Amino acid sequence: MKRGCTQCGECLNVCPVYALFKREEYAPKGKRLLMEPLDAEYGDAATAQLSWERVRQLARLCAGCGRCQRVCARKLSTSELLADARARNPHWTQNLWEIWIRRAGPLWPLAGKIAMLAPDAAVPEGLRSSLATARALVDLPAIKPWLILTPTQKKPGTPVVLFSGCTAVNARPRWIAKARELLATWGYQVLDSSGFTCCGGTLHHAGRYKAQDEVRQKNIQVWRDLGRPLVASFCASCKHSLDEYAAVLPEDEAAQWKEKCRGLSALLEQPRLHATADAPTAVAYHQPCHWGTADPDLPLLQQGLPELKKGAGLCCGMGGILKMSNPDLSMDMARKCLEGFAPEARHVITGCSGCVMQLSSVATAKNKEVRHWLDIVAVEAGA
Repeated sequence: MKRGCTQCGECLNVCPVYALFKREEYAPKGKRLLMEPLDAEYGDAATAQLSWERVRQLARLCAGCGRCQRVCARKLSTSELLADARARNPHWTQNLWEIWIRRAGPLWPLAGKIAMLAPDAAVPEGLRSSLATARALVDLPAIKPWLILTPTQKKPGTPVVLFSGCTAVNARPRWIAKARELLATWGYQVLDSSGFTCCGGTLHHAGRYKAQDEVRQKNIQVWRDLGRPLVASFCASCKHSLDEYAAVLPEDEAAQWKEKCRGLSALLEQPRLHATADAPTAVAYHQPCHWGTADPDLPLLQQGLPELKKGAGLCCGMGGILKMSNPDLSMDMARKCLEGFAPEARHVITGCSGCVMQLSSVATAKNKEVRHWLDIVAVEAGA
């Protein structure tokens, strides 16, 4: 991984943590200035005086959104540097996060329902952000569709496997059913995806590299066993993590993986869309950080909702392990993000499972509802 920050400050323009605090030591360039000497290969870790306890405080101030790397002239990733530091200095929160992601998924809905029963007045201030996060695991009631999608050109018999991600599998199975219906209506042969597990992205951010490699290798093998079909993902964070698999594959297979790994919207080619009478007059769109400039969802949705507008473009603050290591900061970022949408837009849609959960945890207090775009669409078979 490249290192050597020039301290140009370009990252200050995009870092959501800096936007909250306006303190340069919390920004990516400040973290790198303090932490690069600790690096075993490029720094002088033997004599560096900054302790891991100090570094841990910095690690609790990063959402892993990747925005700093995208604007950096040298493409340096501060979240990668922090992940490396976490990997070399294990902490109980990382172990607990891995258990929550890999082992406790079936319990997520139950955790949400229990959290709904807890009276706010009885919850200590320090636990309220975590309680709100748990409550977001409970799905909103289904709504009548706002958009009808009809294929004008189909892909008969083209094999595709749906990578649904942990949130959909454990807490939003309705998204999976809708995604499979869309693909089938477009003529794709939808293969069995039950062998897939976590994409590994949140494990990487937590410094759980061994666990990340385990899930990555399992997912790659599932893809191979299915005959290397198209892989469709409706979560921007999962898609971002899946894209990184190419780095561990042989060159020819890596090129094939890159070609086959697609966002769900990108596979719904040449659709015809129309809005229904149930569509709100004002709808906002949250663009996930991990889509970057390659967002396939927004162009699709704008065909049927031409007035659909993005918010201020702030990170939602999900941040994976940030939810456990610094839940209050994570919630502050979510509130800041929601403030960036037009006040008349009560409804916010997005294309990332994590963003839905995160923004939903603060939406009620802001008089808003947050949904995945799969919640608002229906499909007609067409000709």
